[in-house]
Amino acid sequence: MRKLIVIIVIIFWLTACSSAVVKTDNHEVPTQAKSGQEIAEKIVSADPKPLQEEDFEISYRSHKIDKITDIKELIHKLGYGEGYDSSNRGFISGNGAYRRWNLSYPNYVDPEIRFVVLSKIELEGEELVDGESYLVAVSLESPKFKTKRGLKIGDTLGKVLQLYGKPSIVTNGSLLYSKNGLHLRILWDTKKENVYNISIDYNMEKSIKQQRSADYVEEDAQPDPNLEPYTIQEGQSFITSLNGWGKVRFVSTLKDEGTNDLIQAKFFLEVNNDKYVEKKILYEFPEFYGNNGRMIDRIKAVSFKDLNQDGRTDIVIIADYITGVNAHGIETHPVAGIYFQKKDNTYTTLPELDNNINQTGHNRTLQNVIQYVSKQRINMQ
Repeated sequence: MRKLIVIIVIIFWLTACSSAVVKTDNHEVPTQAKSGQEIAEKIVSADPKPLQEEDFEISYRSHKIDKITDIKELIHKLGYGEGYDSSNRGFISGNGAYRRWNLSYPNYVDPEIRFVVLSKIELEGEELVDGESYLVAVSLESPKFKTKRGLKIGDTLGKVLQLYGKPSIVTNGSLLYSKNGLHLRILWDTKKENVYNISIDYNMEKSIKQQRSADYVEEDAQPDPNLEPYTIQEGQSFITSLNGWGKVRFVSTLKDEGTNDLIQAKFFLEVNNDKYVEKKILYEFPEFYGNNGRMIDRIKAVSFKDLNQDGRTDIVIIADYITGVNAHGIETHPVAGIYFQKKDNTYTTLPELDNNINQTGHNRTLQNVIQYVSKQRINMQ
């Protein structure tokens, strides 16, 4: 019974995100289709096993594709795919140190499958060539290919849940399943309610860190030994006055690319007076909702405002987190989090409210967040 309740909640959760009705076997629930409970019971009966690393493997032309796939061996056996040169050698993005590109088969015009690769750029004589390379991700573009558990393009949302169960992260039109740094990302058409893309990230975090180190670091980011291993994001750090603290410096930071962890956000209050430099850090804020297993690309906006009309200053933060890569480079989505000031002047979060803000899409601008929160009843102690 407990599993049934969980699955029913997931179904309503997903349909709320996509603003569409659930469909199974190409019929709409409100007419002659099965009820949500019947769908849930069908899913429960399947009782999908917990994800294993082998669930992130696929097969292409009898070649097993996984985290350690040898790109040069793959190219040796399959070539580069028709249209490689005319498609700028599969270029996605790059800099003087690394090149992110894709192998598309059987061709680049109408591919069945894409392999995203990161290569270190090396000089061979007078020519720049791909040096050490590894597989970043694979994207299934055709219903000819299935995941290890049998999911393919065109399948219904119900089948996704039947095969994989509850996702790790849900956004509008996207489900993410994760295990040991491997990520299965499923995109579905919010109108037709069927899957239109399946991608597997094998080494996405590693590739982003390497490429960011030479191309994506914020220009005004400043190291601060008092905040190691974090780097100050000057563009989103401000001098402000806060109840109980007086005039302070609100400091936005991101974890350094050199660490082995995900790049995540952290916020501090610092004394705004040089003579107290030995006690520079006054306060460390609780964990930012936007981290939550995500890799933060940048801190996008900060606002200081009394959101619940209690006379204390609350703080709204919007960041962009990385969801993957596409033909234009790194792909991001916004995520918002709020720090509410308590009577003792410290700050806390309301995870359920943060979750609702992001699940309903009220996270794109500060105005979106503030308008949504102004309609809620929030009483902080």
